[in-house]
Amino acid sequence: MKSLPILYFLTALVCCAITLSACEQTQSSGVTHEKSTETKLDLWTPTQVDASQIPLTFTYTSNKAASYVVDLLIKPEGSTEYRKATLDGNSSFESKEGESDFTVSWNKEKDAIQANLTVDLRLTTTDKDGHTTSSDLNRLRFESRETIRNHVQNYLIYYGKWTDSLIDQARQKYRLVILDTRSGISPKQIAKIRAGKDPHDASDDVLVLAYVSIGEDLRTAGMSPDDMKKDARFVLDGSGPSTDPRAGAPFPKGSDVPTDLDLKGKASNGGFAPFYLNDNFVTFGTIGKAGTPDFNTNFKAAFVNPGHPEWFKALLDMKLQTDRVSGIKELLSHDSGQGYGCDGLFLDTLDTAAPNSFTNASSSNQGQFEWTQPGMKQLIANIRQAYPNRFLLANRGLFFYNPDLTAYTFTLRGLVDFVLFESYRLDSSQAQWFNEATFNDNKYNYAQKLLAESDRADGFRVLSLGYAEGPNGDLMKKALNGEQNEASNMLLADVQEATDLGMVHYISNAQVAAIDTYVMDHGEAAAKPPIWGNTLTPPFGKPYTEPRVGIQNIDIRGKDVFVQWDVAHSQARPISYMLYVKEGQDFDLKQDMKTQEVQAIPLHLGIPLDYAGRGDRSKRYPYEDKVEGLTSGKTYYLLIRARNAANQFDNNEKSMKIIAP
Repeated sequence: MKSLPILYFLTALVCCAITLSACEQTQSSGVTHEKSTETKLDLWTPTQVDASQIPLTFTYTSNKAASYVVDLLIKPEGSTEYRKATLDGNSSFESKEGESDFTVSWNKEKDAIQANLTVDLRLTTTDKDGHTTSSDLNRLRFESRETIRNHVQNYLIYYGKWTDSLIDQARQKYRLVILDTRSGISPKQIAKIRAGKDPHDASDDVLVLAYVSIGEDLRTAGMSPDDMKKDARFVLDGSGPSTDPRAGAPFPKGSDVPTDLDLKGKASNGGFAPFYLNDNFVTFGTIGKAGTPDFNTNFKAAFVNPGHPEWFKALLDMKLQTDRVSGIKELLSHDSGQGYGCDGLFLDTLDTAAPNSFTNASSSNQGQFEWTQPGMKQLIANIRQAYPNRFLLANRGLFFYNPDLTAYTFTLRGLVDFVLFESYRLDSSQAQWFNEATFNDNKYNYAQKLLAESDRADGFRVLSLGYAEGPNGDLMKKALNGEQNEASNMLLADVQEATDLGMVHYISNAQVAAIDTYVMDHGEAAAKPPIWGNTLTPPFGKPYTEPRVGIQNIDIRGKDVFVQWDVAHSQARPISYMLYVKEGQDFDLKQDMKTQEVQAIPLHLGIPLDYAGRGDRSKRYPYEDKVEGLTSGKTYYLLIRARNAANQFDNNEKSMKIIAP
């Protein structure tokens, strides 16, 4: 199974969220008191995803207990004065001496705050003596998740121990930070990261995503089945583990997964929770035993059926203090467990659902759980439904985006905001710098298809991760830290290979415990125009012969004309495509298109009916769109060019001729 070697190994990971010191303004009411009131108000960074209701969490610190009322003042872009905003629900609070945390709900919709325009906030508290304290947050902009994710041009993934210095580096240099609460990071430290360089300026805020394993139960890491049976969390109704419910199972080399599959699987009644799996043993009988959960042999945690409703419940309610890992509620909210309040989730261990053909009984980590693919999609859909304004990053699970595989039926496109291509070129092995055949498969097969999916209307942003390891890891780490040596070219090539395709890259070490700016320091400052790729599937480990440039096919279906084309790449993603239509004669490519009688039509990235499925891809393409407005019997010339997010076009000259039906 193509699993993440590093992301399971670590116990030092990180999460997100809490108190930001905002602009404190303390004013005296002029009333004489025996003891002066000392207060401080800290407004936490709110979500910037456009929504009608915006929760505003704050910390009120006072040298005595107090009753007070909260007000919110807003100054939308273009206004010169603050006006009172609408707060729904409770806005009166009782605080204890010291720090108290509270949340109010701002009805942004009632206040007619437009998306994509900035607004300044001023949160104020007034106690019964008239003593007022305020906190400002300026340049807050609400946008769609799609817009926000496309702004991400760099990221940090870090599982080491956090210090004040490292937190300052993270909040000042990166726009996206991935961490795990098991590192011991506090909610207040996470909030400091989220606040960015200036806690009063929302325009530099940082997205923080928290680690959660959805294909393995990390609570069981290092436990034996006998240990699990002594704990009610791992027993529940005792109907598990479950196995492949498909007729004729097991399928060691894989088989089609029906869309109407029973997501709960086939119960074994072995005395364990129903979401554990036993397919590895049932298929080969070499590891484990009947009726007991299968374990990841590398990282020692039990595999789970992600589609079982009881697993979703367990994931929601896990707590770091009692389960050793944080659950979704604790990670995303301010009022459950530690209340980390992160912007989203880093979803790991999706490779539990990998095709059975990926591993066998001789593999270092066997996985025969492809039947859980629809359940994996259902779980992520459940998370998306429960948290529509949070960001979801899927780590690997690349088979979900590959049309050669039946897993494409259960694509996660439309549910996730980011996909991480871990070990794209440099992996964490110390035996070699990288495996050339595996890298070729990554670059010329999986990356082409993944990036084609990412640019669709319901697509996602692709991140990639490399490791400064190999046979001389110390040399690589020195190069990563800025020392010029013979390993430097290896790292430079890693940056170029990933960024040329338009993936947001990062390089770490095997422990994912390096905070560096190597990619930012060595990547090209300016984007280059798009270059064409190729989603044709080459033999394993081999590059494709050549890119498929521009328009590839015109498909006439009755009176309808469809154009088809392949994927293009650039550092400035997403890529869009423009169709040029000229009547009567071919394009004069020595002249600008604007000087000719040419119609320019933005193309929609539709999916051809024959794109998914096994077999020859020499005449199959990821994109098609219908051409409107052609007059029957007339001759037209068609040409397609790619445009990147920096508004740069490729300049291919390939046109096709058609007589409109």
